[in-house]
Amino acid sequence: MDPWSETNIRALETARASLVHISAKDPKDGSVALGSATVIDHYHVVASAQFGDDTDEITVTTFDGRKRKARPLATDPLYFIAVLRVEGRIEADLPALADLAELVPGRLVLSLGDPFGYGPTVSMGVIGAADRTIYRPERIPVDGLIVTDAVIHPGNMGGPLITLDGRVAGVNGIAWGQGLGLAVQAETIWRVANQIIEYGEATHPWLGFGGEPEVIDQALVRLFDLPVDRGVVVAYVASEGPGRDAGVEPLDLVVGVDGLSVASLGAIRRALARRRPGERAKLTVLRGGELIDLDIRVENMPRLTKSEN
Repeated sequence: MDPWSETNIRALETARASLVHISAKDPKDGSVALGSATVIDHYHVVASAQFGDDTDEITVTTFDGRKRKARPLATDPLYFIAVLRVEGRIEADLPALADLAELVPGRLVLSLGDPFGYGPTVSMGVIGAADRTIYRPERIPVDGLIVTDAVIHPGNMGGPLITLDGRVAGVNGIAWGQGLGLAVQAETIWRVANQIIEYGEATHPWLGFGGEPEVIDQALVRLFDLPVDRGVVVAYVASEGPGRDAGVEPLDLVVGVDGLSVASLGAIRRALARRRPGERAKLTVLRGGELIDLDIRVENMPRLTKSEN
């Protein structure tokens, strides 16, 4: 067998335990939905939101052929995923997550699915963009997306996207167009799922300000001993919202949140998402030649709470 095929097969074997088949039967009309899901830990899996109906009879089939009942804990309104609790412990060594810094354009990935319970399906592709933000029609930002030409279709939605060393890079999302699909970074999925498991819902912060990435002049980097040479220059501040309340001003250069470097609006939201709504975080900005810290309150996106940046 050729080395490339052997590499793909080893990657599949390494990550096989992270993929499960899922079925949901509607007790009212007997209809059945089939699909794929990804194991989060020994007791939970994440699937597409269509499996979030708690009136359905849901069955998860793990890599060893064992069937287990499952029940949804909650669905996430931003990423359209459902987190399910599985009866009994999933006995498997779970694959590691890929390092976010290693997910770069051009890296080879495999998209896994098990839509019919016959065993895994595999498609291969490359990462086209590793940390993309896409806005929904109502102008709600969706961060932490991977663009790939590995085939994503209804059958493998919810299944893992893996690297060729068998680590989970993300969870398959939707077909996007022009032969490209979207997956959600594993780091983001695990954060959302774990918050749902612990609190019943995930944090999806809004900022109340917008801006663009900016390269910081090297003289300023040396002067302030900044750990990065990039930040976000604020273009506008909404009349109401966390940004205005924290004292953010146009032309501020945001360089950090709670000591973490940030170089995009998505990175700012991702750092704030580590906290719960109502908690406060430290927003570090460069303003008028001075490095200052602002106290910003973490708030969920209001339009998600009711069903912005």
